[in-house]
Amino acid sequence: MKKNKIFSIFTFLFIVFSFISCDNEPIDPTLLQQINSNNGNNGGGGNGGNPTNGIFKVDFGGQTWEANDTEAIMYSSAIQIGGLKTSNGQTFAFALNGNTVGTYDSTSNLIAYDANNNSNGDVYWAVNPTNPSVSAGTVTITNIDTVNKKISGTFSFTGYWSDTSVSNVPPISFTNGVFTNIPYTAGTNTSTDLFYAKVDGTEFVEDQIDVSEVIASGFPDSYSIVGAKADGQNVGLRISKALGVGTYNFSGPFNQNLTSTCVFNSLLYTSDTGALTISEKTATRMKGTFSLTVSNFTTSQTKTITQGSFDVELP
Repeated sequence: MKKNKIFSIFTFLFIVFSFISCDNEPIDPTLLQQINSNNGNNGGGGNGGNPTNGIFKVDFGGQTWEANDTEAIMYSSAIQIGGLKTSNGQTFAFALNGNTVGTYDSTSNLIAYDANNNSNGDVYWAVNPTNPSVSAGTVTITNIDTVNKKISGTFSFTGYWSDTSVSNVPPISFTNGVFTNIPYTAGTNTSTDLFYAKVDGTEFVEDQIDVSEVIASGFPDSYSIVGAKADGQNVGLRISKALGVGTYNFSGPFNQNLTSTCVFNSLLYTSDTGALTISEKTATRMKGTFSLTVSNFTTSQTKTITQGSFDVELP
C-alpha cells in the first residue's frame, strides 16, 4: 500500500486537474504579464534545482524555470511527477497512465502548470479547449533506474488556461523541459486492505490498492484511496480527513471534501453525483461504501459505479 504525503501540485492530479472550471475568477492580468515577461517570479534566477532532488527545468517566457523541490510516485500502473518552486508555490505536474519508458501524450495523460499556487484550481494545462482531442504536448520517460529509484525524461507542451469562461488569457508554450534523476517512491499492496466496485455492472478487479495522504494549499487535508489495475485503469476517491462517520454526497469535481477520479480505457472520468458512507473510522483505519456517476469532459461519456466499498489502513 502506498503511503506518503503529496505536495501541493498533486492536488490537481486527484481533484481538479483535468476539468474546466466555469465559475472561478480568472488569473490577474498583471500576473499574466509577469508570467509572459518573466519578471523573476517564474524565471530561473535563484531557487535553482537541488541535486539531491534531481533536476527539473523548462523554458518559457524567454527564460528557464527550475524547480528546487521535486517528487515522483511510481504506482503499479501509473507515474506522477512534480516540480515545485517553494519560494512562490509555482508547480508543474504530470500524471501518466503507465509505468514504463515511453512517450505519454496529453490526450490521455495529465500535464499542467500552476502559475501562482492557485487555490481555486485553475491551471495552465495541455488541453486545447477548442479541440481537446488534438495533442497539446507530451512527456517522455527516458529512463527508470529501479536500483536507485530515480526517473528521468523530457517534456514540452502548450498550456491553456483551464477556465474557458475567460477568453483573454493567452496560452503559454513550454519547451525543452527536462527532469533528471528525480527520486521516486513506490509501494506494494497489503493483504489487510480491501477495495471493491462495479463499473457499469461489471466488477472492477484491481491489482493494487494505493492509500495516500494529500496535503495541499487551498484544500482540506485528505486521504486518496485508489484501486488500480496493471493496465492503467483505476477507481479513485479523495476524502477529506475532517469527515467522520456519516454519509456525504458527491457534487461534481470541485467539491472540497469529496471527489472521485477514475481512468477507464485511457480516459479520465470525474465525479458527478452520488454518495459515500463512512461506517467506521479510527486513527489507523477507515471503512465505507460508495456509489456514484462519473463523466469524461472530452467525450461526455458517463460511467456508473455501484456496490463500492473499502476497508483500508490509513497513512
